[in-house]
Amino acid sequence: MNPMLESFISESRDNLEEASQCFLALEQSPDDASIMQNLFRAMHTIKGSSGLFDIGPFTRLMHVAEDILDLARAGDLSLSSEHIDVLLNAMDQITVWIDELEELGELGSDAEQQGAPHMSELLAIIPKEAGDTLDSVGTTSHQSENQASDHSREDLKHVLETLSTATRLRIFTQHDLATYIHYTPQTDCFFTGDDPIHTVRLTPDCVVTQIASISPWPAITELDPYACNLSFDLISCADIEPLLDHFKYVEDDTKILGIELPWLVFPSGEWSDDQSLFQDVLAPLSEHIKNQTWHAIPNLLQPVIELANPNFYQVSCLQWIKALAEKDAAEPTLMSALLNALENGAFEYDYDEQISETVTLSEANSSEHDTENAPEEASCHALSDAQRTLLATQMQMLEFSTESDIEGRVASAQLVIERILGDALTPSNLGAVVHECLESSSTIGLISLIQNVLELNHADQTQVTAVTEDKCVNSVSMTDENSSDEGDEMDIASLVRQEQQLRQAPDQEEATDSTAVVTPHALSNDADTPITPATKPASSNTTHEPSHNQKPQVLKVDQHRIDLLMDLVGELVVAKNSLPYLAKKAEDDYQVRALAKEIKSQYAVINRLAESMQSTMMQIRMVPVSTIFQRFPRLVRDLSRKLNKDVRLILEGEESEADKNVVENLADPLIHLVRNSLDHGFETEQERVDQGKSAQGTLYLRAIPKDDQVIIEVVDDGRGMDPEKLKQSAYRKGIINEQKLESITDQEALYLIFAPGFSTAEQVSDLSGRGVGMDVVNGLVQQAGGKVTIDSELGKGTTIRLFLPLTMAVSRVMMVEVQHQCFGISMENIVETVKVPHDRLLRIKQGEAIVLRDKVIPVLSLHSLLSMPETEYEEEVPLLIMSLNGEDIALKIDQFHEGIDIVQKPLAGLMSQYNYYSGSALLGDGRVLLILNIKELLSCQ
Repeated sequence: MNPMLESFISESRDNLEEASQCFLALEQSPDDASIMQNLFRAMHTIKGSSGLFDIGPFTRLMHVAEDILDLARAGDLSLSSEHIDVLLNAMDQITVWIDELEELGELGSDAEQQGAPHMSELLAIIPKEAGDTLDSVGTTSHQSENQASDHSREDLKHVLETLSTATRLRIFTQHDLATYIHYTPQTDCFFTGDDPIHTVRLTPDCVVTQIASISPWPAITELDPYACNLSFDLISCADIEPLLDHFKYVEDDTKILGIELPWLVFPSGEWSDDQSLFQDVLAPLSEHIKNQTWHAIPNLLQPVIELANPNFYQVSCLQWIKALAEKDAAEPTLMSALLNALENGAFEYDYDEQISETVTLSEANSSEHDTENAPEEASCHALSDAQRTLLATQMQMLEFSTESDIEGRVASAQLVIERILGDALTPSNLGAVVHECLESSSTIGLISLIQNVLELNHADQTQVTAVTEDKCVNSVSMTDENSSDEGDEMDIASLVRQEQQLRQAPDQEEATDSTAVVTPHALSNDADTPITPATKPASSNTTHEPSHNQKPQVLKVDQHRIDLLMDLVGELVVAKNSLPYLAKKAEDDYQVRALAKEIKSQYAVINRLAESMQSTMMQIRMVPVSTIFQRFPRLVRDLSRKLNKDVRLILEGEESEADKNVVENLADPLIHLVRNSLDHGFETEQERVDQGKSAQGTLYLRAIPKDDQVIIEVVDDGRGMDPEKLKQSAYRKGIINEQKLESITDQEALYLIFAPGFSTAEQVSDLSGRGVGMDVVNGLVQQAGGKVTIDSELGKGTTIRLFLPLTMAVSRVMMVEVQHQCFGISMENIVETVKVPHDRLLRIKQGEAIVLRDKVIPVLSLHSLLSMPETEYEEEVPLLIMSLNGEDIALKIDQFHEGIDIVQKPLAGLMSQYNYYSGSALLGDGRVLLILNIKELLSCQ
């Protein structure tokens, strides 16, 4: 399976579990905003992540459910219990689809039909006035979703105005179409699997990328690295279909607008007061435009374009006139507007879509100067906002430097200063200050130098301001290829990248990655205020805190790897068990007692290490029982509503841990117990009131760790069990005979509910009456190596306890010998071992018994149970005292052996049909040990 799909399935199950809990909590506390926020986050994460895969019905259903929660979160919809029922049913369908994905890797062919009823029920919840405006993926096409708003058109206008003439000319001449994309990722996009930078870099045929921050950047100490604060303006020359397909997973965050190529046409640059070079072409050019003889224009203008400064505004006009003529895209009105701009510097042209309004000469000069010529003209103009911001950033980074990284930070700052200021503005003493900082291991001198530069070049400006009025950020524009007029100058984005690389690894060479990087708008309230040690933030000392304050790291590992490691630990246990046999052989067969003693000594060491490793593996496999308990609030809610009973579920001890397999095996028994308690245990509200109880019943689901066991209690305050009713029901169904009916005690009668086919329900329903539920519970618990006990008081309630081992991976058994064959018996049911004289065995009818500490215990022969010849005992009889179902029994065997740790394996093939063997294990000497299931053996007699 695709690793990404595996991760999605795992995370979606967790998020669905959280969503289910939030739905139930929201029903109890509808005004709790934190619950709604957690619920919306879980649902949004599932919906967002589903977009990575081709599971349309899944995504659409989650989208509509998310729309409903969005309305509820905004206060436009009040969720009732009926609404929550619909949402929970939809989540059940999502769970079914996740199971399909896990099994098949894709949704079934009927997924659309399966989701349709849930989609209809969800859409019915949405108020009509809200439904008319909801941008639901289930009802809106890609085209309607991506219609650009007026705000997007203004963004496009701004982007076009910030592009250089060379960039716009390249797009116009080399491509036949262009598309504008405005992409604003969600703030929490990193938690939904989105990677905005990666998405942008893979945009098909992208020729322009501008990155800006959505809101002003906070101080570094307050910056949240996991909150996306970026927006992207892109221009692509690809067809619309590849673009829609590329952004389909973030369609809610994307606006797409087609660009008419004439929108790119407007001159920019610096106006030249010397018009002599252009006078010779004005008259013939005007004549050609008047007569529309476009083919003659390129040859007329080419010599002038080659001779003139390409940064002049007039040359930009000529370049556009030539480009329009060559592309056969000339339009008389547009050509006349360019000619008029060539003459007087005012370009006035009204496009059909009103995207680009009148662009005056001063605006064009300002735009062109800010985006292209700032580094080149730094010697004669004040520092730009981007340059000042980057210098302020260097000051703050220098303040946070430590002895270990001061060299890299100082070198990085020197490089940034030299590249930004150029030869003219770079202070002559920069090298000396840098040398002094390195010698003294202090950055104060360099910080002061940067502060002086900022004050001298902008004495009247005290903080960094935005480049444009409608955007509070600086954005760096770049294209997919270097334009000819950019030369070898390095843009600010490259400087930022170099600074980061030098800060992290001073010795590394400069990187060549060309991805645009945003410069912060403002890193502090006053970027020009010098940072001194006295004002150093307290958080700057966090690097010196001891490592134990760091957050614990979590490593996710596939379960099959843990199982494999557990199997290896089991093999180690088997290998360890072989050492006593080896020591015995060395002493008895080879008469080397010294070697036998040494082996026993090393066995103690290996045994200690093996037990430690085994214990560690047990801890790794431990999971809290809350993973199972969390399923039951929903079950209790649904069943109590269905039965018209008011029942409150209280979970306790959820943090108790047990082996993962034990916890997973708990699910089915607990479901049966909870369903049985709700159906049989609790009275109706009226019945409870008549008995003097509260109308609402209480069901406790409790986990209690005890020694090497975990006890699960299901406690209700319902009607309790009537022993007489249980006896009569069992007698009518033939489960017990008349003799047993008269002799059975009330406590023993409670255990009749575990008999196959037993039920007190008068009618069969989808909840009870078939007589299989409690029988299944008992069988599953016994199969897991546990036991079930019952306490009940009529009219007060019932308590059912499940005693389960903490682990099922490694178990301890006692080896016993019968007719020279060894068998294993679980230590969990063994009370003690005794040897009694043969004459102490009492004959009672056809059986035997023994009086042990004034208690009569029936004696059974393991030989007889296994259909093996009986042993003639001469003096003492070895007896194994066991406790089964609350009763003690004694088993006659031939010989006791030691208790050992084993890794029990299930039987395969024909042997798997014999239930009186619970499994097998490999002994240290290579023999196979069969593990007996005493309960099954007794039931076969």
